[in-house]
Amino acid sequence: MRKTGKYLFLVVLTICFAVSLCGCSGVDPEKRLYPLVMSVDYENGRYRVAYGMADLPGATGQDKPEEGDSAKTVALSGRNFQEIDSEYDRSREKYLDISHLQVLILGEGILRQNQCASLFNYLKENPLVGEDLYVFRANDVDAVMAFQGDDNQSIGEYLVGIYENRPASQKKSGISLRQVYNSWYGQEGLPALPLIKLKEDGPYL
Repeated sequence: MRKTGKYLFLVVLTICFAVSLCGCSGVDPEKRLYPLVMSVDYENGRYRVAYGMADLPGATGQDKPEEGDSAKTVALSGRNFQEIDSEYDRSREKYLDISHLQVLILGEGILRQNQCASLFNYLKENPLVGEDLYVFRANDVDAVMAFQGDDNQSIGEYLVGIYENRPASQKKSGISLRQVYNSWYGQEGLPALPLIKLKEDGPYL
């Protein structure tokens, strides 16, 4: 009898754990937005966040356009990131799935005014945000986020490609969010982040 009770307890515990891990698993894939890149800047006491979406239909060879909220860039602002999340929930129909985020771009304002602490705490507490994404800085995040290359290539796809679409002998090493965390929370400040600049023929580092 004691063994049966222990077994049932373990089963219930396992089910509860699985449900907690699923979180947003009840949202269908076509009802989500999948940002590949996130930019953050700070101006006049407000954070400005923009999400650049991954071109999933293009990447999979599907020509059918997405229905509903299909903007390639979503821009929001708020005094803090909880306010920004609430603004997104009020104004957008699709769930924002940031589990595919690969690039973070920090603007001149957030760096110059030393407003990174709230951002890093917000990202670190979000279980969907991995620590392997690449971190950059840009003097003009709006212009960088608006970039579109050949075949409607986004800035996120372009930056990831610079690091990953090369033979092993030519690969460059970027700065990961994990490295940023280690430096920031180790009281060493920010590491030297690659600067994105725009030329007529596109962005370069």
